Amino acid sequence: MSRSYVSEVEILFRHFDPAGIVFYPRYFEMINDFIEEWFDKSLGVSFHTLHTERGIGTPTAAVQCDFKLPSRWHERLRQVLELQHIGGSSFLAQVRFEGQDGKMRLSAQVTIVTVDLARMRATALPDDLRAAMQEFLSPAQA
Repeated sequence: MSRSYVSEVEILFRHFDPAGIVFYPRYFEMINDFIEEWFDKSLGVSFHTLHTERGIGTPTAAVQCDFKLPSRWHERLRQVLELQHIGGSSFLAQVRFEGQDGKMRLSAQVTIVTVDLARMRATALPDDLRAAMQEFLSPAQA
């Protein structure tokens, strides 16, 4: 049985531009923060531990993002993550941000690769992470 990882983010002053809406690069920072939170709270391995103790990095290899509606200061967005694919040294996450009205603000597909930081080369996704990620794999992909 798969499930989504869900969290919430508040739009802060630092996120928006002179037009009063989120400046699009800030969404990428929010996506990265959200994925980092998912590792820590649901996969049982913080980015800090993964990087500093295990020597494994998690760079983003690709992002495809559709911006649907603007978000404004002090709005709270519901963040949703599901996995579409788990590969040998990477995974593909589907990320959505929704307003309190339930309307989608953005939809993104993010490919993350696991990298041996000493060699700066792709490395196998650790078994403990792979096992924990299975819970978030979309039923159509399992």
